[in-house]
Amino acid sequence: MWEILKTVHYLSFSVAIGAGVSNLVLGARLVGFPPEAMPPLGGFRLLLGKLSTIGLALLWLTGISMVASAPDMNYLENPAFLWKLAAVVVLTLFSIAANVTVAQAKKAGGPPDANRMKQFGFGSQAMAILAVLLAVVAFT
Repeated sequence: MWEILKTVHYLSFSVAIGAGVSNLVLGARLVGFPPEAMPPLGGFRLLLGKLSTIGLALLWLTGISMVASAPDMNYLENPAFLWKLAAVVVLTLFSIAANVTVAQAKKAGGPPDANRMKQFGFGSQAMAILAVLLAVVAFT
């Protein structure tokens, strides 16, 4: 069971960070696209955002399951793990803020504020990278 959880955890991370990076790259390239291309590209960016959110949710589920079933290991006594967990919490807050911003913009009938979404995207990616680096330290 442990190996299945770990595999799903790694795949979920790949989806979350891959979709997030793709969304940032696409957003940076939108400046050169004609206005009529914006609606379909915006829809694609929404899909990438949903994939990132699903990946993050699976990371939480598998991570909690792995910690709960960890053989002979007390992660709460591992400072690197606690810092990793803090980075994941901040990442999750960025994700929630981005999802709320998108939902409010959809409700208002327009696109979300591009600068705000860019900040959420870069903040999320920074926290994701930090969480991976800290996981390497925590688990090696």
